[in-house]
Amino acid sequence: MEFNFEKSLQIFLTPMKITRTHPKMDKNFKWFIQYCICHLPFILHYIIITYNSYLNAKNNNFSAACKNGIISLTFLGIWLNNIIMLWHRDAMNKLLDLMENDYKMAAKLSKEEQEIFRRYDQKKTLVCKVWLVVYTMSFLLFCVKAIVMMIYYLLIGEPKLVHLYDLVYPDAIDRRKGEFFVFILITFFTFSYGIYAGLVYVSFLPCGPVLMLHACGHLEMAKKRTESLFVGNQEDINEKLKEIVLILQYTYQFVGIVNDCFKVFYEATLKLSAVSLPVTFYALLEGLQRGFLSLEFSSFILSGMALSSAPCYFSDMLLAKGEEVRLALYSCGWECEHNRRVRITILLLLTRCSRPIAVQTMFTTLCLDRLSDMFHQAYTIFNLMNAVWT
Repeated sequence: MEFNFEKSLQIFLTPMKITRTHPKMDKNFKWFIQYCICHLPFILHYIIITYNSYLNAKNNNFSAACKNGIISLTFLGIWLNNIIMLWHRDAMNKLLDLMENDYKMAAKLSKEEQEIFRRYDQKKTLVCKVWLVVYTMSFLLFCVKAIVMMIYYLLIGEPKLVHLYDLVYPDAIDRRKGEFFVFILITFFTFSYGIYAGLVYVSFLPCGPVLMLHACGHLEMAKKRTESLFVGNQEDINEKLKEIVLILQYTYQFVGIVNDCFKVFYEATLKLSAVSLPVTFYALLEGLQRGFLSLEFSSFILSGMALSSAPCYFSDMLLAKGEEVRLALYSCGWECEHNRRVRITILLLLTRCSRPIAVQTMFTTLCLDRLSDMFHQAYTIFNLMNAVWT
């Protein structure tokens, strides 16, 4: 059975190359020009959206201010993603190299371990596909809404151009945004921003869960080898124990690098989700009270929940797999083994495994309990906004 690293994970590796953030790219002057051409034009879009948020808040249109604020947060998230990919370039490069080597060596595993590797490979591919679907659905809702509204105005005899996302522009543009040529330019710019945001998010957001799943696969293989540790002669036992030690050392090192790369991002993600989710809910409810359903912004709730839930879920899975390995070590039958060296090695492994293996944020362990705390904070903020602005 053969496994192809590039083919399995091309959904997030290809956008990395397109947005020029792939860690294997040479960071020279040519790359710098390409990066600037790809990323800098959209700063103007961010400035316009932020300015619209200010105008909405000034005119007491808090629903529109919240919507524009959410779009602004997506841009800040994009830049945070880019900064992490460039700042931790060497570490990310090492993680991808380790994964690629594992894919090459997977053909040498036993049939049972190849099946474990295949199962986790499918999960990694599924995670990438889910993020692609979530982004595509969110972006297409804006496009579909604009097209449906233009068809509606045409059917009622009042043809009108509807922008993908209506904003207030500088006077020279705003006076003419109903003209076809200006409409095409604005639509192209807004559409390209959506594509750009999607490429950045699809290239970065699946990365953490994919790395966690890869570590989970190694832990499950360590567990399987531990369960059959004392089957065979003494030399086989020593060799198996050595392999288990190497797998666990490798996994702890792997997760340690993941922690270094993502701890700031996941801390920021949980904090921003606690703010962005109630703000989006409030904007939707405010619109419903005035008879408008912003269906396209409902997708932001799904995206926000997935953004905070996915890393917590897979980090919790990593915790559970680490605990399974510890229990497998304890119940492998070491009490019947007379070799003192083997017993001491297992004792050292048990001591090492007593320390949870999971992804850390700056202040806490990433897990489902932490996700629950974030949702409680979001609910509190939502109630506060409801009490103040209604």
